[in-house]
Amino acid sequence: MIQNELRKQFYQLFGRETAVIIRAPGRISLLGAHIDYSEGFVMPAAIEQAVWLAAAPREDGQVVIQAINFEEKGRFQLPSLNVQASSVVGPWLNYPIGVAWALQEAGHTLSGMDVLVISDLPMESGLSSSAAVEMAFVLAWEAVSRLTLTGLEKAQIGQKAENEYLGVGSGIQDQFASVHGLANQLVYLDCRTLEHELICLPDMPKTAVILADSGVRRRLATSNYNSRPEECREATEILKAHLPEIHTLRDVTPDDLELYGHHLPEVLRRRAKHVVEECLRVRAGASALKHGDLAAFGRFIRQSQISSRDHYESSIPELDTLAAAAWQVPGCFGARFGGGGYGGIMQVLVEKTAVSQVQTAMANAFEQEYGRRPPMLVTSIANGAAVVGRKE
Repeated sequence: MIQNELRKQFYQLFGRETAVIIRAPGRISLLGAHIDYSEGFVMPAAIEQAVWLAAAPREDGQVVIQAINFEEKGRFQLPSLNVQASSVVGPWLNYPIGVAWALQEAGHTLSGMDVLVISDLPMESGLSSSAAVEMAFVLAWEAVSRLTLTGLEKAQIGQKAENEYLGVGSGIQDQFASVHGLANQLVYLDCRTLEHELICLPDMPKTAVILADSGVRRRLATSNYNSRPEECREATEILKAHLPEIHTLRDVTPDDLELYGHHLPEVLRRRAKHVVEECLRVRAGASALKHGDLAAFGRFIRQSQISSRDHYESSIPELDTLAAAAWQVPGCFGARFGGGGYGGIMQVLVEKTAVSQVQTAMANAFEQEYGRRPPMLVTSIANGAAVVGRKE
């Protein structure tokens, strides 16, 4: 059991017992590609694979972190608000530093702590490992520093760390899903109001999610990811001359785009088309799930991937190959890339009876095109981030 292993290794490393154990899951995002920062609608879910963290407070204000999977460790001193990324070894450790900075910026006094991290969540693959790390550390500091934070506040701290400390222009859905996820349910989130609803995935015992790894690793801060929010803002400003009531592309209708889209440069018109239609797809997908129509939901997932490929240009050939192969197999409801795209994983919603056939089809097509077979795992929708163990 992973909790027992964490306790054992923590004691071996730090010579004392752990005070708290945290599990913070990764997430899939079946609908709502690149529309959270346009205040659109998204539909993520927490998954089985997670970041696990064991921690105990320190009195000297130091934070000492050991990451077993990566054979990395780091150390920094609180309460400094100007901690530099160069103070630790390993780029992923900048995430807990960013969380400490964001928590202190919000006025919280933090305890130092010893931390051990173990993860079975693939990094930089589109499963939001960064948000899982952020939420794990938010919950750890909440526990050892005796803070009281709402789920929304936790998600906002993670987003602030990512946006303002790490320089990634992401929306809030990853952190929100990691905190608010519930087994067998999707999180239907309005990224403007931050109101959410949990929607059960019909026939969940008969369905599964395959995660196929393209092998292309993503670095969102240095990819085209950060240019997309700016393009959406540019498109919004141009359309405001004709639609003064809009605030973001979320407010633009297909009719609006048909009437005024010719004022946009071609690239911005395609970006806007994706956002406008993706907002409609998410809302229609939520309605389909409520009516138990998985086939319709799957079609919206497929349409999302095609639009992301053609209009938003956030897919890559490796992911396109995996999606096209999966779509052809009976029992595949839908497939689209995970997270921000530009690499990472393909997430495929399938009937459990079709898992092996879909895996074989994707592996064969990928090997024929790229000379290698992509790693795959099968997951299910699980509970969100939580304290799962305390010192007895």
